[in-house]
Amino acid sequence: MESEELREQRRHHRFFPKEWVSAFCQAPIVGIGKLVDISKGGAAFQYVQRSAANLAHLEKPLMLDLFETVTSHGVKGIECKVVYDAEVPRPDNSTSGDYRLRRCGVEFGDHNWYQSFQLDMFIKDFTLQES
Repeated sequence: MESEELREQRRHHRFFPKEWVSAFCQAPIVGIGKLVDISKGGAAFQYVQRSAANLAHLEKPLMLDLFETVTSHGVKGIECKVVYDAEVPRPDNSTSGDYRLRRCGVEFGDHNWYQSFQLDMFIKDFTLQES
């Protein structure tokens, strides 16, 4: 039997990208990243950060653009807040180097009907759907 702590807490089903799908965060440290998963309620993406960068700006609301890398089709200007931002461990567990791979999870804020429509189409067109 599954424990209460391990049970899924999300309200929306997660979808995984078919191919390289990008996320562009207008925060100066984050910049562009690779989408890991997405739902109607939020998304997760990985990005590269300089090791000396200050992540304090991630406590403020962010604007996120999502786009399929080849065609550039996507959704622009989705307001979101950071739910988590964590370093992705290196396979060799080393901590040296000037850059860190991070995974950021965001919750989408309010968006207009057109952004909602674009998000639905983005999920339909660029993610793996259940059969």
